Amino acid sequence: MAILQTLILVVFFICCAVLIFLILIQSGKGGSLGIMGGGSSNTAFGSSTVDVVEKAAFWFAVAFFVLAIVAAVVFADAGPALPPPADEAAPMSQADQPAPGTVPGQAPATVPAQP
Repeated sequence: MAILQTLILVVFFICCAVLIFLILIQSGKGGSLGIMGGGSSNTAFGSSTVDVVEKAAFWFAVAFFVLAIVAAVVFADAGPALPPPADEAAPMSQADQPAPGTVPGQAPATVPAQP
């Protein structure tokens, strides 16, 4: 199971890095939009050209979400291995218990001598 978790984590981080790179190198679409109405195309729904970078970014985004869900499922049962609390590790015997009226873990208070 540890090998599968490591493999998914490595592929997930590679996918994240490639997705960030692809998004950063995309060209801007609305650079010339303004008052004059520039940048629009003659089609009803805008420009429909999709270049290779946009297609790759889309598929890496799909892979990112799929890997995120798979990682959540794989890592769901792998909680941190914690040692048991010190209180419940070993029950105290009668000889180990503190005397009544004292605070465990502190030295007993000394009583001044009476004259």
